[in-house]
Amino acid sequence: MLFAAVLLAPAATSWARGSAAPLPAADTGTSIEAQAAHAERLMDDGRVLEASLALDTLLADPRLDSAPVDVRVQALSAAAYAAGALRQYPLATERAQRAIALAPDAVLPLFTLSSIESAQGHAKPAAMLMVRAIGHAVGPLRIPLDHVDQMQRGLIQAPTERRELLQALFDNHWLSDGDEPSDLWLILAGLQHDAGNGDAVRATIARIDGPMELIQLRSDKRFDAYIDRADPRFNPRMAAQRQLDAQRVRASLNQDVDASLARLAAAALMLGDNAQVMAITDDTAKAVAEGLHFVGPQLKWGPALLASRATAQHRLGQPDAAVDTLRIAVRMTEGTPHASVQQLNLGLLLTALGRYEEAQAAVATTAPLTGYATAQRHYIRFIAAQQRGDKTAAADAARGVSEQGPAAADLLYQLPLAAGRMNEATVMLIVQLESVKLRSSALLALQEMRNAPTLPADAALQARWRELVARPEVQAALAEVGRIDRYDLFASDRIR
Repeated sequence: MLFAAVLLAPAATSWARGSAAPLPAADTGTSIEAQAAHAERLMDDGRVLEASLALDTLLADPRLDSAPVDVRVQALSAAAYAAGALRQYPLATERAQRAIALAPDAVLPLFTLSSIESAQGHAKPAAMLMVRAIGHAVGPLRIPLDHVDQMQRGLIQAPTERRELLQALFDNHWLSDGDEPSDLWLILAGLQHDAGNGDAVRATIARIDGPMELIQLRSDKRFDAYIDRADPRFNPRMAAQRQLDAQRVRASLNQDVDASLARLAAAALMLGDNAQVMAITDDTAKAVAEGLHFVGPQLKWGPALLASRATAQHRLGQPDAAVDTLRIAVRMTEGTPHASVQQLNLGLLLTALGRYEEAQAAVATTAPLTGYATAQRHYIRFIAAQQRGDKTAAADAARGVSEQGPAAADLLYQLPLAAGRMNEATVMLIVQLESVKLRSSALLALQEMRNAPTLPADAALQARWRELVARPEVQAALAEVGRIDRYDLFASDRIR
């Protein structure tokens, strides 16, 4: 479940952020403010059930009825958040709605109700509540990327609402972990173009500087009127170098060392500087070997460093070492929300090595994070079933991929490709090229980029991919909407 932390930014105050140590339990009833602060500290410590009980007590306190409106709004919002975190959605919704009734323009309850709706998979109401919250904010909101991404993915079939959400975030100058979310701005630019708003497209493109997103802009003929392909500003290799330089500066200044190094390693991977990635990740690998256990923020960034190290090892011709590194990342994240990503990384690498049953076992307990993660898990199951000739299991896994819809678009042509059904793969790829919703990812997959050494099970798949791209009907569909260029950068797509 994605349920963002209670929040936010200058528009939303908090009772006791950064205050002294928690009050003893006996003192928590001395005032409404003290009870609220105590509950918030419990929430900060991850003691959600205790926080929920403390907030229940607070809401039952008759003094709350005469408290200032902002205090009541914060109490109800925090109680709604706690109920949502415990998956008590009807109660969470009722409390958030009471807070909104008290202060219709307050950011915090709108954001909280948006999170509650999103946690239940209600993308459209979640997005519209978020747009309202942003509209009342006095500065950029600190909205977790996972929350934003879940909402916008859920709106793929609702382009108007998707555009409104992304436009609100854009106008709010929202950043993803301090960086411009170029992938989301690329989606916004496409939606703006399709709505006929050329001026808005230009404003959005001005904030796109991600190398992969620049490649997608350059490859999509919809954007030819908005970019100069000869301008260094739109040179993906130069953008990747700018990104690497910026991350190096951030890493030298930022006290959040693991996060900064993880971003630096990812930037170096794109440029193919595998030796630098190994150097960046050496300390983490050594510390883990000596018994380090990831805690707190390390649970997100430590495994990301190990995953980058595994990619570098693969590219340096050390696939077995890469497997060992990913197994460590899986072990270090076991039982946490970050485990699924590392299990999928391991499963995909084992699949490429032809170790199909090991790959399936690696993702057997994966709790899906997103539709795409779920689709990847089923893709790994599909390949394993294909190899052992289990048609029933293969068909079940293929259904699992297709049920994820547009979120799994690129896997929909990889399934028939892996099975050697070239005509079906051709149709699926052409459908994506013709779709304004799916075209960007298809065009990115078609570009000629640097690739890691071919692993045993990938050789046949890559040969089929080249055959697929060369088919006259694919080339004709491509010529209508885009182009293929060669780039001196690494992509993550293994099939090429």
